[in-house]
Amino acid sequence: MNVTQLLSLSQVFTLLFVVMGPPLKTPLAYYVRMQAFDAATRRSLAFKTAILATVAALIGGFLGLALQHSWQISVPAMLLAGGLIFLLVSLRTVLEQYTPSPVPHPVPEGTAPTQPHAPSAFELSVPMIVTPYGLAGLIILLASSHSTERTLGIVAMLVLVMVLHLLAMLFSGPIVRGIGPLPFKLFGTVIGSLTVGLSVQMMILGYQMLASAPALSGPISSP
Repeated sequence: MNVTQLLSLSQVFTLLFVVMGPPLKTPLAYYVRMQAFDAATRRSLAFKTAILATVAALIGGFLGLALQHSWQISVPAMLLAGGLIFLLVSLRTVLEQYTPSPVPHPVPEGTAPTQPHAPSAFELSVPMIVTPYGLAGLIILLASSHSTERTLGIVAMLVLVMVLHLLAMLFSGPIVRGIGPLPFKLFGTVIGSLTVGLSVQMMILGYQMLASAPALSGPISSP
């Protein structure tokens, strides 16, 4: 049995919660992008974004699973690749706090303010929700599934995470205005530091699986 099969569904939810978004960062990100638009536009785009993100994650996950088998990529190799991508993105998130914010250019007097262009659902869902390392994690979970019930459980946990994203977008205004942006920035720093460790752990696990079972480094075969 693969190591990732030992994860309970609650642990699967936690993993997807961290790598898909996570939803705790969504309120501020969505509020910043959409605060210039009316409530109807924000609500409509929130539903479209959540639906598109769910469909994109499911298609990407199962398509990636099919390609993994077709290209004979082992689960340890996916762990190493996903961990590397996760590490690079996590490091960028941590280092962004040390980058000075750009100074906005003043608007010349007499210039009429332009109406901002509403982002598409795709621009919001990728990569704000559906991240490259999130898809890699989903593919690994699906590849390690040993039954239809297990696969359906993984899909259910993914849908639950997407519902949390939807709620975070729908209530982004009250959430951000109620507690302010500071807690989200603090959470971003904390989660960024933890995800660096998680990405390294993924690569260590992949290496250990390759070292303990060299056959896994070759073509994928059924037991």
